[in-house]
Amino acid sequence: MHQTSHLPVVLILLAGAILIVALFRKLRASPVLGYLVAGTVIGPGGIGIITDTVGINGFAEFGIVFLLFIIGLELSWERLKAIRKKAFALGFAQVLLTSALLGYGLYFSGFGPETSLIIGSALSLSCTALVLQIIAEYQQKASQLGRMSLAVLLIQDLAAIPLLVLVSAFAKSDQSIAIELGMVGIKAVVALAVIFLLGRRLLRPLYRLIASLDNPEIFTALTLLVALGTAYVTSLAGLSLELGAFMAGLLLAETEYRHQVEADVMPYKGLLLGLFFMAVGMTVDIHAVASRLPLILLCALGLMVVKALIILLISRRLRFPFALSLQAGLLLSQGGEFAFVLFRLAADHNFIPGTLSQTLMAIVAFSMALTPFAAALGRSLATRIEREQQTAEESTAEVMDIRDHVIITGFGRVGQTVAKLLSAENINYIALDMQVATVKEAKKIGLPVYYGDGSRREVLQAIGVDRASAAIITVNEPAAAERTVRAIRSVAPSMPIIARAHDLERVLLMEAAGANVAVSEMFEASLQLGGALLKHLGIADHEILRIIELFRDRDYALARGTLEINPGDHHTPYGKMLAFHNAVVKGAVLPDKS
Repeated sequence: MHQTSHLPVVLILLAGAILIVALFRKLRASPVLGYLVAGTVIGPGGIGIITDTVGINGFAEFGIVFLLFIIGLELSWERLKAIRKKAFALGFAQVLLTSALLGYGLYFSGFGPETSLIIGSALSLSCTALVLQIIAEYQQKASQLGRMSLAVLLIQDLAAIPLLVLVSAFAKSDQSIAIELGMVGIKAVVALAVIFLLGRRLLRPLYRLIASLDNPEIFTALTLLVALGTAYVTSLAGLSLELGAFMAGLLLAETEYRHQVEADVMPYKGLLLGLFFMAVGMTVDIHAVASRLPLILLCALGLMVVKALIILLISRRLRFPFALSLQAGLLLSQGGEFAFVLFRLAADHNFIPGTLSQTLMAIVAFSMALTPFAAALGRSLATRIEREQQTAEESTAEVMDIRDHVIITGFGRVGQTVAKLLSAENINYIALDMQVATVKEAKKIGLPVYYGDGSRREVLQAIGVDRASAAIITVNEPAAAERTVRAIRSVAPSMPIIARAHDLERVLLMEAAGANVAVSEMFEASLQLGGALLKHLGIADHEILRIIELFRDRDYALARGTLEINPGDHHTPYGKMLAFHNAVVKGAVLPDKS
């Protein structure tokens, strides 16, 4: 007979997660809160459906392992280089000052130095999942608030790694903390150096071999082996599993297999991380928390006020705008996922009493629940503080943290479509438009759109043209578009410039002005219309693409004078249409009103 003793527990966990997390998503609350509430309700401190959490705890630890693996996987050198110095300084200073201030406060309140350091450092971290969810909901990822928040969250995620090592070092401290930390540091350097050297030499060839087999199951199995195997190696060296998983992700981030690896691991990470938070919720005694509810709420609000003020002061010191600094402070004021990890780890090693650990986790959970209201307050205050109209010359402070961005001149329908494509690929952009209403509406929802003339040198300098990676000109007025191309080319001689042109004749003018590529909207629309017609007539897709590419290349080449029609081609359908265009449309026998 099959053993099914664990099946009811699994079914209860899945049912609880689905029901409560779905409810929280419906209420636009963080799934993390949903998992915590689900675990609290069904755990021993709630209605007691599940009373034995030992087996669940061991399995749930893998959620944190995969979380660190994903963080390492997303931490490529390109992403690190994309962080401006001021945003990096903001994240580093925020973690350091918040940890120090909260740690000193706890120490002078009677807590031990190790306990004060662990609690203060854990509370300095914000909730990555929750903040990213809010940024995505309000389409602010490409805004300066989004860039600043992402940079701070990235620094906080990095800070969590040494904090995990620190707690492990405290746990084994039979001698002085300094000596123990030194020993742990040496072990970490040696273990990570071995992993790094072997990984750089073996991972890429190994993945290339497995990928050539064209078997998704084996590819996924290799990823699990690398993540869990590296974590196991670091645990043998006396370090944490999480540190090894982070290192494995960091190594794979530099390979061409990063996106596929992330797609394979994400379902495991989401499910196991949810199980971890449910396991954390099961440790909470609802009655004990309810008896201390006023104190918990007061501490949660106090934590948010302290963190918001620290971020506000540091941001202003770094010369970020006041409205932006206030909004970022309120958005990042909550406690984060790693606080649960660190508090639980500290409680397991008897640095923090069980009751204090529950209280601290409740404080973090309540701060997360209050975050949507804090974020809404930040948006409202920022809107009141900012002026309704802001020219690009006055916006230098708002774009000082960005580089390798794309400049879009003209934010009409074409410019907006380009912005959507860039946002989908997480490419930063700055847009200019001369329509006040367009700029006003874009600013309301946090889009990086500014009022300004892209043909003016001072405007281009204000939006960081010297730091941009490319520019696209989508202005509808031909003369203004040509002036903009010339202006950008004069201040950025080597920058790639893509320009919108009405017809093939305008393409030549744009390229003569300095555009690397000019695209005729009329000609391209004609090709797409013709392609759609051919598809409905039963022509195969590959043949339609071949025909479109053939005529695109030939017409652009003819317009540029790099291709001529042979005399024998004048009797072909293509030659006849070309002759008609030259004699009638281009020769002004008929006005071109198409």
